[in-house]
Parts: sequence; C-alpha cells; structure tokens
Amino acid sequence: MDLRLLVTYRTVVDRASFSAAAEDLEVSQPAVSAQIRSLEERLGQRLLDRGGRRVRPTEAGEVLYRYAQRIIQVEAEMERALAEVGDRVAGRLLLGSSTGPGEILLPGLCGAFAGTHPDVRVSLAVHDSQTVCQRVVDDEIELGFVGAARPLRGLEAEPFVRDELVVITPPDHPLAGRDAVGLAELVGQPMLLQQRGSGVRAVLEAAMREAGLRDRDLDVRMELGLQQSVKAGVLDGFGITVISRLAVEREVADGSLAAVPLTGPGLARDFTVVRAAGRTPSRAAAAFLEFARVRLGAAAA
Repeated sequence: MDLRLLVTYRTVVDRASFSAAAEDLEVSQPAVSAQIRSLEERLGQRLLDRGGRRVRPTEAGEVLYRYAQRIIQVEAEMERALAEVGDRVAGRLLLGSSTGPGEILLPGLCGAFAGTHPDVRVSLAVHDSQTVCQRVVDDEIELGFVGAARPLRGLEAEPFVRDELVVITPPDHPLAGRDAVGLAELVGQPMLLQQRGSGVRAVLEAAMREAGLRDRDLDVRMELGLQQSVKAGVLDGFGITVISRLAVEREVADGSLAAVPLTGPGLARDFTVVRAAGRTPSRAAAAFLEFARVRLGAAAA
C-alpha cells in the first residue's frame, strides 16, 4: 500500500477537514479527495463520513486510523535509522512548539541550523503545549519546545532557555531611560496586552497578584493575539507593553524600541524541551540541541 495514502488519510482525520488537510500537505483539495477515494476502493470500505461541516471516520475508518498511525511511526523510525548510517547528520527532523517559542525563538534557530546542516530537512509544527507533549509521546515529533511541560507518562523534560519579561516603549518615552520599572509603575500607563491565555499574559497576571495588584488596575487600550501584534502597536505609538525579552532583541539592537527590565517576583519563565522517555535521540535531534544551546549561549554572553 502506498504510504502517502495513509499519511493523507491520517491528516484528514486529524484535521477533520479535506481542505485543512490539503493545506497541511501542500496539495490541492481534489488531490486529497482522490487519494481518499483510491484508499476506499483499495480496501473496499467507506472510511469517512462526509456529512456536516466536519469529516469523521467510520467504524472501519477508526480501525484503519490506528494501523496507519503504527505504520507511519515504523516508517519514521526506519528513516531515522537509515539516516544515521555513516558520519553525516542527515534525514528529517520533526519539531513541535507551543506559540511562545514557536513565534520568537524556533524559526531563527531552525533556519540557522538548516544552513549549517543542508542534509537535514527540518519541519516545525506549532500547537498548544498539551498537544506538543502528546505528539512527542506518540512519536509524531521528536523534540517539543513549550512554555511549561504538562506532566505526562513517557515524557522527559528539561529547561532549554530562560526567558525574562521586559517593558518595551518607544525610544522617546519617559520610561525608556530607566534602569528598571516596577509593576506598580505600569498603573496609569496606556498598555497593550496579549489576549488572556497567552504565556506572557499569564506570567504577568500571576506576578501582579503576588504584588497585590489586579490587571484591571491597568489602562489597557488594546488586547491583541500575538507578541508580534503588541510589538507592532508599540512601534506605532499606541502604548507600551510587557513582552518577552527574546521577542524584541532585533528592535532593541536597531534602536526602534527601548526595553526596560521589569522588577518583581515571578517575571521570568523557562522554555522547556521535551522528548520521549527512553528513546535514543536521532543524530539530527542531538545536533540541533547542541547547535541551539551554543547559539543561545553566545547570544546571552
């Protein structure tokens, strides 16, 4: 059986949508539909219920999905084993990340790593932390990078890089020349914040509670979804924000933004790398971790 058909089928079930699966696989929706029809004809079973907005597997489809997962996993293990024959670092490296490190940290690391290891094909998928951890345990991705690892049997976690929160302002803002800013000094300032549920917002709210403050004490002018969005709002002069230091290194270096340390307990967090317990890392994964730690260490020095 053509392994591509199983990959396509698993993707359709995971995304519950032909169009979403086509987007993930970077093929046309008619191509996905044709592959599913071919698979159903090959097996003589209807595999998907197509009624309603979401696609769902039939009883036969559930059976196929379980076996497809196992077959794809074995094929991935075979690829890793073959890629490690010899001295060169090669093969496919599957990474997963939550939004924080996936937005501000991993893209640059992946690009730089690919430039120095041209025989490695790096793929990065961004999900919520729980999904990343589960996909590592299920051997769908080899390394996961999350803001906080969820306790999960079969998962090993270790700190990857320390991330601190800072206040960013336009260069001519009264706070820009300060050595540090306290949480209480944010009260009364026009603020832009990430939406509730984001990692930075959660760390900030916890620190404010510990300092006896409430987030409604802040003059929040806008709530935006991504760190890139709030950063753009500060660049445009709509207010100031609290953000990851790692997210603004380039703008601080070129002088378009000023970053001021934020004082108070709990205003830092560790990004964590997770991997499946008891599994020997591929040569590509080991090389990536070593590369990332050297590069991040040099940046912090």
